[in-house]
Amino acid sequence: MRHYELLRQQLQTQKGLKGMIKRKIFSWMIDEMVAEEAELDHLAEKHDALSVRHDELIGRVGVLSDNIDNACVNLNNNNAAIADLQSDTDYLKLQLQRANRQKADGSASHPATAVDEDFVKAPVSVNDGKTIEDGHTYHAIEYFDFENHFRGSIDSIKESQKQYLPYFRDKKHVLDFGCGRGEFLSLMRDNDINAEGVDLYEPYVDYCVSKGFKATCGDGVKLMNSFDLLDGIFLGQVVEHLTPEQIMEVCVNAYNKLEEGGVFIAETPNPTSLSIYTNAFYIDPSHIKPVHPFTMKYYLENAGFRNIEIVFTENSKPDKTIPEIRVPGEDTKEFNDAMKQVAAMLYGSQDYAVVAVK
Repeated sequence: MRHYELLRQQLQTQKGLKGMIKRKIFSWMIDEMVAEEAELDHLAEKHDALSVRHDELIGRVGVLSDNIDNACVNLNNNNAAIADLQSDTDYLKLQLQRANRQKADGSASHPATAVDEDFVKAPVSVNDGKTIEDGHTYHAIEYFDFENHFRGSIDSIKESQKQYLPYFRDKKHVLDFGCGRGEFLSLMRDNDINAEGVDLYEPYVDYCVSKGFKATCGDGVKLMNSFDLLDGIFLGQVVEHLTPEQIMEVCVNAYNKLEEGGVFIAETPNPTSLSIYTNAFYIDPSHIKPVHPFTMKYYLENAGFRNIEIVFTENSKPDKTIPEIRVPGEDTKEFNDAMKQVAAMLYGSQDYAVVAVK
């Protein structure tokens, strides 16, 4: 603004007609320019203040965003902790119920459901006369508690099994072979699909019955054969616990008991993904060995199934990959393509499901 004031002073000092004319012509222009420059200075001050305020708000938004992220992490951790606590509580309740029942009955074992004695604690037989129960790991450790620690929460397993729901829509009688903690039975009930479970491990059956599911403790093949027909059979993480002879026995009997259009699904760890060997598979001492998807498909074809699909589950893929390498002036496509194949072997789906329709 000083240069305008200087110009005004210069005009005031000029004398005569020329000075008067200049003052008449330029004085109002100078007043307008002074006023405009004052307004611009005021706006600049406001802009600077707003910039400072903007930076402060950006900083606060960043802090708030970090707090929200931390809160989400804490919430997820709390939800996981609550799920673990719920599983542990259910396990302790089950142990207490069994102890009270044994005390009342004076018995070391008590069937969980009122079923034919042929099914209760009847082990799956194999060709050499041994049974799945002989010295089995299930009875050497508290397997219910073991699965609570390593299998994942009931809700997370149930969420994962939703991918199989479309195959069982409109089914009337589904058997959950090896029902475990009842995740699949719960999914079926939520969708108004009639289902019942069978498991060799009595604490699992007790737990399922306590949740209102229909479940039997005993030999799944014998129970399967007691039905006229079934239209759906599900085995979730079961076949890796069985010998080849037992798997073939299950497949043959499943084919015989399924009606036309009935579906058989078996989910199991995927041995074509090497990550299973460093992760979940060898954590479980009751696992016998992985079953290759082509082997499982062969068993089903040999049993009579023809419409067979192998599904590598997306939700079981590890969140890892091998990044591509880019070198200026070098063709790295062949190397990167090879690394994609290596990544598929290392970080492919840890589970697959074989889906067979009769």
